[in-house]
Amino acid sequence: MKKVLVGALIACLTLGLATVAFAGTEISTSGAIEFTVSGTSDGASGLFGAGDVLIDYNVVATSGPWKAVVSPEFDIGGDDFCECDAYIDYEGEAFTLRLDPTGISNAVFDIYSYKADDELNMKGNPGIKLTIPMEGFSFYVVANNQDDGEGNTVFNFGGGVDFSMDSLSFGLKFNSDSVETSDFYGTSYGAKVGYSMGALSLTGEYGAWNPKEDTLEAGSGYFFKMVYTLAGGDSLTLQYKSSDENLNGLTSGPTDHAYSQIKGVYSHSLAENVTCSFEVASTDNGYDEESVTTWKAKLSISV
Repeated sequence: MKKVLVGALIACLTLGLATVAFAGTEISTSGAIEFTVSGTSDGASGLFGAGDVLIDYNVVATSGPWKAVVSPEFDIGGDDFCECDAYIDYEGEAFTLRLDPTGISNAVFDIYSYKADDELNMKGNPGIKLTIPMEGFSFYVVANNQDDGEGNTVFNFGGGVDFSMDSLSFGLKFNSDSVETSDFYGTSYGAKVGYSMGALSLTGEYGAWNPKEDTLEAGSGYFFKMVYTLAGGDSLTLQYKSSDENLNGLTSGPTDHAYSQIKGVYSHSLAENVTCSFEVASTDNGYDEESVTTWKAKLSISV
C-alpha cells in the first residue's frame, strides 16, 4: 500500500510540475471537507463508534487545448491516508485525449461486487482514454497495460457510448480485462437508462461479467435509483443494488447467496456550500445469514 501511495504522489507531483511549463496557464482550485459519523447494527462499532474526516482538493491548470488536473484526497484516520488522481487532457475540435499515469479503468456504472468491494470494472493501470463527442452523443475507448509478472505485456480495453434526448439518457459500457490476477479477469458489459421529469429522476442499470476461467460461471447485477428534489433544494434518494452469487464472488467462486442492498438518503442544505445528509442502509453481503443495518451522518463543506 505504501508503494502505491508513494507512486501516486510522485505522479501527482510530476503532473503538478508539468503544469508550470504551460504558457499562459490559468489555474483554478476547489475542494471539499466531509465530516462523517457512522454506526452499524452488528455491534462492531457501537451506536456511533466510527468517525471520519475526508479532505478532497482539486487543482486544474488550463492552457489552450491542454488541461492538467491534480486531485489529492486525504482520509484522516482511515486505512488510506492519501490517494491522488492526476491526468492531462488534450481537447481538440473533434476529440479529447486523456493521459492518466495514476491508473485509468472503466467501471460498469454502479454494478457492485462484494468480493472486489468495488463497481464491476477492469483493473486500473496507467493508460489513455479517447473521447469523440457529438451533439447529444459521445463515444469513448480506454486502454491500459501492465507486466504479467513473466516479462510479457498484457492489455486491457474498454469503451462506452452515451446518448441523451430531452429527459431520456442511455449508456452502454464494455470491458476486456486480461490480467489474470485481477478480480475482474474476463469481459464485462452493461447498460444504463435514465429519465427525469421535473423534481423526480429515475435510473436503472444492468451489468454482467463473463469470466475467462472455464471453472467459473457468468454473473450479473442490477442497480436502481430514485431521486426526488424537494422545495428549497433538499432531496430524498432511494436506491437498490444487487448481484448474483457469481458476480458477488468473482474469481474466488460464488458466494453463499446473492448480494443486495437498499439505501435511503436525505440531503439538506444548511447554508451556501454547506450540506448535511443522513443515510440508512440494509445490506445482505451474500455470506452472512442476516442483513446488517448501517447509518451515517455527514456534513460537507465546499471551498
